Amino acid sequence: MNNSKLPELLAPAGNRECFLTAAAMGADAVYLAGKSFGARSYADNFDSEALRECVRYAHLRGVKVYAAVNTLVGDRELDRLREYLKFLDEIRIDALIVQDLAVLAAARELKIRPRLHASTQMTVHNLAGAKAAAELGFTRVVLARELSFDEIKYISENCGIEVEIFIHGAMCMSYSGQCLMSSVLGGRSGNRGRCAQPCRQLYRTGGTERFALSLKDMSLIEKVHELCQSGAASLKIEGRMKGAAYVAAAVKTYRTCLDEMRKPHADELDALNRIFYRGGLTSGYFDGKIGTNMFAFDKPDNPYKEGAEEIEKRLLDEVRSRESSFKIPLRARLEFSVGKPMRLSVETSDGKFHVSLEGSAPEAAKTKPLQNERIIKQLSKTGQSVFEFEEINIEADGNGYTSVSELNKLRRSVLEAVEQEITDGFCEPPVVYAPLKRGIAREAPNRGFTARVANTEQYRALLEFEMSGGFKFELIGVPIDLLCGDTEAYLPERQRIIIEPAAIMHDKQYGEYLLRLERLKSFGFSRLRAENISELGKSSEFNLCGGARLNVTNRKSAGLLADILGLSSVMLSPELNLAQAREISSEICAEVNVYGYQPVMITENCVIRNIKNCPCGGKTEYLTDRLGKKFPIIRDGNSCRTILLNSCPTFMCDRTAELYSAGIRLLCLNFTIETGDEVKKICGSCIGGDYRPREFTRLHFNKGAINNKEQRG
Repeated sequence: MNNSKLPELLAPAGNRECFLTAAAMGADAVYLAGKSFGARSYADNFDSEALRECVRYAHLRGVKVYAAVNTLVGDRELDRLREYLKFLDEIRIDALIVQDLAVLAAARELKIRPRLHASTQMTVHNLAGAKAAAELGFTRVVLARELSFDEIKYISENCGIEVEIFIHGAMCMSYSGQCLMSSVLGGRSGNRGRCAQPCRQLYRTGGTERFALSLKDMSLIEKVHELCQSGAASLKIEGRMKGAAYVAAAVKTYRTCLDEMRKPHADELDALNRIFYRGGLTSGYFDGKIGTNMFAFDKPDNPYKEGAEEIEKRLLDEVRSRESSFKIPLRARLEFSVGKPMRLSVETSDGKFHVSLEGSAPEAAKTKPLQNERIIKQLSKTGQSVFEFEEINIEADGNGYTSVSELNKLRRSVLEAVEQEITDGFCEPPVVYAPLKRGIAREAPNRGFTARVANTEQYRALLEFEMSGGFKFELIGVPIDLLCGDTEAYLPERQRIIIEPAAIMHDKQYGEYLLRLERLKSFGFSRLRAENISELGKSSEFNLCGGARLNVTNRKSAGLLADILGLSSVMLSPELNLAQAREISSEICAEVNVYGYQPVMITENCVIRNIKNCPCGGKTEYLTDRLGKKFPIIRDGNSCRTILLNSCPTFMCDRTAELYSAGIRLLCLNFTIETGDEVKKICGSCIGGDYRPREFTRLHFNKGAINNKEQRG
């Protein structure tokens, strides 16, 4: 029996075999997805009847089931989403794993029973983000994989809700929810569960060709004591795309080591390494260390090492044995007297569940009364049921008779009632959501162009262009590091400057960030870019402009963000097409990037430092793919985190009339690696100039990556 004081062990299931395996091998909970809205669309997944059966099966065994409803949602899918959520509520799913705030909004409106877990794709990576998740109504937050033990412990002890962490399986190179590489390169959106895994491909940098973005699989099996001390309520194994043998090996090993509070034996480690192998295993970010030992530079994907077949067979045989031998023991008492309705009373051996039902009345025996032994034998025939009688007592007058079919009918009715009692008793009561606090609404900006700069040269070029052409940007985004480094230089434009924080701020950086904001506010800077729910509550101090990293793809999430964050505008997801953007622009002042090298990945590991000495603010470095496309690499603020940019810029400056007609109010030029002269040329293209980048993309403005058809069940 599992120790209830231990963290929950949460296992993946991409198909029925993996689901049965997880339950049999000792998982406390299993996460899976239906045919729609789940971020692993290439897994088999589960249709409606399979989901219903899985919940029943799991609850009888004391196992919880979480449904991943963690893709971004299009406006035309919102009605279908609501119906799906009502169905999941009806079948008693225990929790929903959520990325898109539209799911949160719909769940609150419908008042459904399942708990809501904030998916790792919400990129919660600090205490402020976890507290925001709690305030929104989430009961659990799945933290970013990039956090250390100390960071996890700090958040779990202070956030007020459950914390879930990944402990085993594949690691994305990018922060989850912030990777657009598959979407940009091939139209297969990771935010829709269709990632083509470009991070597992060969790249060249510094004259070396390697699998530069391919991380080894994570394994924290040797950190069992630390996991239990981290404060995490749930320990999650990744792998809805992997097979039953992988699930069996991972769940069995973690279950055993957690229950016995020990490190794994050599044979257990060997099984984990052989069943799935991607250049070895790593403790990931848990130890607070990063570097080349986390990467499978030379062998990114080799699922089976020599000898794995024998291990796999042994594990799957054990699964079948455990599954077939599972029984719920019952005690029964039958009242069997002539002329009185039979009454069969049954309780589970632990006394927790009790059912008593009446059947037909026995008749007086014409020849031979029905013997107790015959009654017990018939009642004991539970067939393929999970129930078995360990004790049956008969209270009879010795003169009665009834048909075997009547005994069978009563037994079936009682077992069905016991099953219902157990499954009903397993479910937690409905969540009572606290009312959401509304953010302070600010006046939306005027229609026009905005800009974001990365350095002083670009900022000066913008102002020079304005002075020479009589053109004026409505807003200018400037990195917080530049503003704090030379505040006086930016004071003249402080009314239209947006403070642009780093995309990622762990708690060590977040405290300093808050102090910097206070200082800038004292100088009169009043606008702030919000890229994460961690900025909840800041509308009382700043006019918040939502960033693209919020992944807004529908009216519902846009409206909720406007209400709770108090956003005056929001930059829409770059995965939308113009028609989809039009639908959202009716809800909020919408902004889109019309020029710029689209960020496609943000990584905790510095890509360049893994290959050669890191320039840390020096010249722009590039990652080159096998087609010769060069992806610029920049830093996230002053950190050593890497932002990988698309190989060519998005360009829509020649289609401003079309964008405005779609209701888009703000058209943004996002400058990253451009020189001052290039900045001026691009600005000129916005007012009728004939400049075009030598190579550019329309990105998703025409077709979009949030395709309403691709997620139908």
